[in-house]
Amino acid sequence: MCAACWAVSTVMTRQNLVPREKLPENKKLAAELKKLPISALIPFWDMANHRSGEITSFYDVKTKQMECAAQEPFKTGDQFFIYYGDRSNADLLVHNGFLDSQNAKDYVQIKLGLNPADVLAEQRSLLLNKLNIERKAELRVLPAPEHISGELLAFVRVFNMSAAQLEHWCSDLERAVDLLHIDCALETDLETRTWQYLYQRLKLLLGVLDATLPAQAQEKLLAAETDAAGEREINAMLLEYRRLERCILNDALNYAQERLKV
Repeated sequence: MCAACWAVSTVMTRQNLVPREKLPENKKLAAELKKLPISALIPFWDMANHRSGEITSFYDVKTKQMECAAQEPFKTGDQFFIYYGDRSNADLLVHNGFLDSQNAKDYVQIKLGLNPADVLAEQRSLLLNKLNIERKAELRVLPAPEHISGELLAFVRVFNMSAAQLEHWCSDLERAVDLLHIDCALETDLETRTWQYLYQRLKLLLGVLDATLPAQAQEKLLAAETDAAGEREINAMLLEYRRLERCILNDALNYAQERLKV
């Protein structure tokens, strides 16, 4: 059963969308299907391992084939790597079965939402909508040096605006994009509330992580005797994922604390 699950998982994570070549004779149906790509397995390329870099694989419509360029010089016998794309460690772990401790594209998501009981909720939602941010959203905490994504920063700024500040920003929605930038000119009290909120939220998240899997439990998990092959390796990988998650949150917490001192 495990082998079957592994086989299905392997195939499902290697579905590559390419243009359709064979189309039905029915012109109307063919026109519709032509717009939709088809899933395909690509031998050799599908077996290449990941290394950070740039995407160098493209489907050439003229030659009707996948073309992949090397990211660096290599010789016979060297392993050939490709860049899987901008994926968080959560995506790499779930879909590819490994972690990248130096993943510059990693992130931790924070769930935030407007309070329905807030009398200013609709105004806040209007401003967020201009930034393509939902009133309930999962927003990203990033690795150094950014730490806080533009969308997360904008949401917290809008969330903490007073009625007068909301009125000011809603009067000229074209300027709303400025809220995504770290150096946006804001009143001191709003900027202070923003970073205080972020600091407390990050501190709370770290506390939850420590409570759900304290250091003693981690050591016990690694030391546990397991009968299933590879189970200890999986446990170690999950703990490493949690460590990387903590690092991102802790660095962001320190960053928020420094911003409060400015």
